[in-house]
Amino acid sequence: MKRGLTTAIAALVIAAGATGCTSGGEDGAPHGGAQRLATAKACADGTYTWLNVSRRMVLTDLTAGTHYAKGDKVSTKGVKEVARYTRSVSTSGAALPEKRLIRALARHLKTGLAGDGVTMADDSPRTTKYEKGAFAEQTAEASGRYVTGRAADLVEADYRYVCGGRTVSSGHVVTWAHVNEMIIFSCGDKPAKNADEGEREAARLGCREGDPARS
Repeated sequence: MKRGLTTAIAALVIAAGATGCTSGGEDGAPHGGAQRLATAKACADGTYTWLNVSRRMVLTDLTAGTHYAKGDKVSTKGVKEVARYTRSVSTSGAALPEKRLIRALARHLKTGLAGDGVTMADDSPRTTKYEKGAFAEQTAEASGRYVTGRAADLVEADYRYVCGGRTVSSGHVVTWAHVNEMIIFSCGDKPAKNADEGEREAARLGCREGDPARS
């Protein structure tokens, strides 16, 4: 079971990335319909270059420290949203289909991604949509304050798409590998050495100053 939190302010809704798409040429001038079709056909077998790729766990939902007695069930049901991320693709130049771009990024990272049309049955465009039955529960090993939460494996990257020796499209992709990393931990315990950014942020926001979990 994960214990855990990233840098965000509780109750602040964060919009990650702006969704946008243009269908102009490299200089921003719009193509005619025939030229767009020719470009799309010519670029069917183009190559992607991925730049500034980042992948990090970000806290999306949290219930701050709540007291439980030893033996009580601690659950992530009912955690509250503290940050929201939206899947988005912005392009400059020839517009490429969102799924096509995300599938190419998924191949580059060798992992499934939200929006690739394959990985997630409930393919919501935002991190706040719960999957049915997606919660975690554990028994409190000792009396004390426990934090529960949820985190997403956020992925961002810039891309260039080259066809016929020239860049015909470029832009930015925001998505995630999974949305339901469940977080449950006691504020009285020190964080695990391998605690990720989402877990450490949960500790910063959900525990009190001086609690071992914030060390």
